[in-house]
Amino acid sequence: MSRHAVVTGSNRGLGKAIAQRLVQEGFEVALVCRRLSDAQTAVASLGPSCCVPIQLDVAAGEDEIGRAASEIALWLGTSKLMVLVNNAGNSYGGWDEEAWRDSRLVNYKGPVSFTEALLPTLGVGASVTMVGSGLGDFHLISPKFQGLLTKAKSIEDLDKLANRSINFLGSDNSWVGPYGLSKALVHRASEILASDERYKGNGIRVNAVCPGWVCTDMGGQQAPIEPEEGAAHILERAFQPPSGVTGTFVCYCYKNYDAEHNLAWEKKHGECNKKKKSKTGCHS
Repeated sequence: MSRHAVVTGSNRGLGKAIAQRLVQEGFEVALVCRRLSDAQTAVASLGPSCCVPIQLDVAAGEDEIGRAASEIALWLGTSKLMVLVNNAGNSYGGWDEEAWRDSRLVNYKGPVSFTEALLPTLGVGASVTMVGSGLGDFHLISPKFQGLLTKAKSIEDLDKLANRSINFLGSDNSWVGPYGLSKALVHRASEILASDERYKGNGIRVNAVCPGWVCTDMGGQQAPIEPEEGAAHILERAFQPPSGVTGTFVCYCYKNYDAEHNLAWEKKHGECNKKKKSKTGCHS
């Protein structure tokens, strides 16, 4: 019997590596991308016999998310979805309202709404993974935002918080910017969903997982972790058989600076510096 998975942002980098690993494990995979052409190209690369393209900009709102979820339900037919990886994300610098709006829509609101829209299709013992970030760790965000997150007991509470001005949330004692704040939101959302009886009642596990500093367009070419390694870490919990412990949330933040990854980082830095000295350029 075929197993089915959905991966957002699956046309390149970490998302494509996650989808490729799922295909290797025997899953049929819906490749969800902002542009249909990108999804179709990824399908052609990974295998039309086991993949299907789905167009969705996760920041486009509830109607578009509902449309994509309906398309996925049609693809599933009588089957159930066993793995959902909300990988699509973006990163913006600065503390302006535009960056905050884009970050919260793509990194928080989109994946949460997509998960909720797909809940009826999730099978017993399914796994939902939000791709998190160490920059969203609790100790890195401002004390004000820490307190507001702790008080939020529902997704509705988080939505209200996410809609507040970036100036209200403040940047005191925090340097992570809108990206880090939006990842902190999705971490807390994962915790709330993990304790929701609608998920726990069917043994659905919800986790947020940081893949570490991965060598992608977002992470840069000097990052020490290759996409395949980051993908394996993201899927580690999804591949574990149900243990009877359901609804558990943990942000499993992958090591960037152990001995192995320090050597990989130094090697890439060294290669980069050599290229600069030889005037061939180093692109990241």
